[in-house]
Amino acid sequence: MNDAHFRTLDLNLLRVFDALLEEESATRAGSKLGLTQSAISHALGRLRLSLGDELFVRGPSGLQATPRAVEMGGPVRAALKMLEAAVTASRFDPAVDQRTFHISASAYLCSVLMPGVVRRVQVQAPGVKLRIRGIEGPLAEDLDHGRLDMVIGGFEHVAPRFLHKPLFTETGVWVIRVDHPVALAAGPDGITPQALAGVPYLVVSGGQENEEMRRGSRRELGLRRITSWSDDYALPSTRGLKGPVTVPDASSALVMVSQTDMAALLPRRLATLAADRGAVVLVEPTRHPEPAQFGAVIRGGESETGPVAWLMRLVAESAAEL
Repeated sequence: MNDAHFRTLDLNLLRVFDALLEEESATRAGSKLGLTQSAISHALGRLRLSLGDELFVRGPSGLQATPRAVEMGGPVRAALKMLEAAVTASRFDPAVDQRTFHISASAYLCSVLMPGVVRRVQVQAPGVKLRIRGIEGPLAEDLDHGRLDMVIGGFEHVAPRFLHKPLFTETGVWVIRVDHPVALAAGPDGITPQALAGVPYLVVSGGQENEEMRRGSRRELGLRRITSWSDDYALPSTRGLKGPVTVPDASSALVMVSQTDMAALLPRRLATLAADRGAVVLVEPTRHPEPAQFGAVIRGGESETGPVAWLMRLVAESAAEL
């Protein structure tokens, strides 16, 4: 786009662009903005001329954004939100607001972190609703389009258009059921990792197969998840374990371990909750896996006094108590 076109670019065109990126349909974008489909098509034509790119092309499920449109999406949305915040006098009041927040978090995080978040929401914002879904799907795309307000997980890399706040680190510990033969036979020094030699074990896959399929999506743009510890760390120094059996998440592994003679290397906080209930016994690894860093990711450009920033503060306060 040349400088002259930029100076004459109508702000409303960017609102149309943002709606098209989110809705992937001229009809739905028009309905969202209160415009006719003809007006949307005319606006798209002006955008294409100004930016020198098709921006959206017909796809099997509707309008598909070009790589340039995807690249523009985050900054344009952030800029529009900043402008909206600048001209809006009202502030978010959690005590009376009735909005719904959409969060992506694993079953593990729903067990160890989200209870604290829910307690705070119930006290501070009784009208607010939380919709928590799993970690499946194109998370970066859903953040970009507003279908998600926040993703909580372990991230190896976060694209710069997002805001990433570190929350806590997690380590691993071996887990067996409390009446496991190895536990019953333990001496006064307790259970050692060497005592687990020969015990079949579980590996948490973390959905790696689905992640591999999604990795080719151009719209993920750098949002990559830590899915599990590697087998190199999963094996104790004796390397005598047999198996493995693979399960999709740590919560499933915990249930299976508590009802079988198998062992598993699980997140310490999740394992400690079960140990406190008397369901399992913890065994310290000889070789500890690299601690996993967990954090929260939101769209860039969110107002510091807005609802998503408030939610981020609640999540950070809950994480600080872990």
